[in-house]
Amino acid sequence: MTPNTGLDKADVHDRSKEVIQDDVDQKEPGGHPDFEENSDFEDHHHHHHHDHDDEGYDHLRFSFKSMYHDTLNLDWSKVLWDMVFCIVVFHIFSLVGFYNWVTFQAKWQSWPYTTFLSYAGGLGITMGTHRLWTHKAYKAVLPVRIGLMLLNTLAFQESIYLWCQNHRVHHKWSDTDRDFTNSRRGFFFAHMGWKMYQTHPEVIKGRKLIDCSDLLRDPVVKFQNDYYYYIALPLCFILPTIIPVYLWNETWSIAITCCTCLRLAITLHSTWCINSVAHLYGYKPYDKSLHAFENYFMGPFALGEGWHNYHHAFPRDYRASEIDGWGVNFTTKVIQMLSRYNLVYDLVTTDDDHVEKRTSRTGDKKLRIRRGQSEPGW
Repeated sequence: MTPNTGLDKADVHDRSKEVIQDDVDQKEPGGHPDFEENSDFEDHHHHHHHDHDDEGYDHLRFSFKSMYHDTLNLDWSKVLWDMVFCIVVFHIFSLVGFYNWVTFQAKWQSWPYTTFLSYAGGLGITMGTHRLWTHKAYKAVLPVRIGLMLLNTLAFQESIYLWCQNHRVHHKWSDTDRDFTNSRRGFFFAHMGWKMYQTHPEVIKGRKLIDCSDLLRDPVVKFQNDYYYYIALPLCFILPTIIPVYLWNETWSIAITCCTCLRLAITLHSTWCINSVAHLYGYKPYDKSLHAFENYFMGPFALGEGWHNYHHAFPRDYRASEIDGWGVNFTTKVIQMLSRYNLVYDLVTTDDDHVEKRTSRTGDKKLRIRRGQSEPGW
């Protein structure tokens, strides 16, 4: 576990404090409400609850049988077969790329290249689309915003505007019919099935109820939203394929299957695992009522996004966790590093007193790992 950075509040430009939900009806800077869980909608809708919903801690227990039954229970008349075809073909190419990878058929330069691009795209999601634009957890100068926009485009997960809109709805009505990745519809649906299934009417209603006008006031977001596919197709597919072919004479088949498809699959699944794994498996120190978990594996794999019980309890905290270190919360460390040079600023944090009160009221203090403490195995 990497120790705390030692940055004081002035170093990270700590300008604002998160508060627990019951204390104040806090508003976001852009005029939209803070996106904490809304129980009013959920109280009037019945869902399939997993047997560990109200437990503070639950060991990881993946059940392929449960996933199989969840998939069978889908209404197959609402399946988007064109999306099924595209996703299946993409994963076939990705599996071929994985085979080429593990059999060492790629040139050595393609190894760091593919790894770097997969996590660069991930950082565009975690640091950019998620923490900067969705939650307004900090502010960034124009060059950083442009860079994060390009990395977001590399990840090919819709435009910043559409991604943030869905995610704000997700936080407002998490794990209800109004949540587009509702984990109570099963692991597969939460992970990737939602992309191959008709959008629930409640999700469409939720999108209309959430104000996202602040996003389009950022010219970087507006430009990307207006020209998304003109930017995404070259940046996500064409350039990652031709660069290794022309710079180190990689074969076209390796460039397509490894450097493009496998690379993108890593980025996509690291994001999708937060919607599935981190909403179904782990432990809940901060709020046992939330269907979001701290997860030892997803924290590092998803660049610090897997400490999900904290994030859903305090969604505007730029750190997204009390667990600190390059190996377990990479996104936070990058933000802190950039803040030293005033490239990002106005970092929003959660006051320790509020975390303490919230944990005492709704969570399990024994499971809380404070900043600077060691996470088991790290």
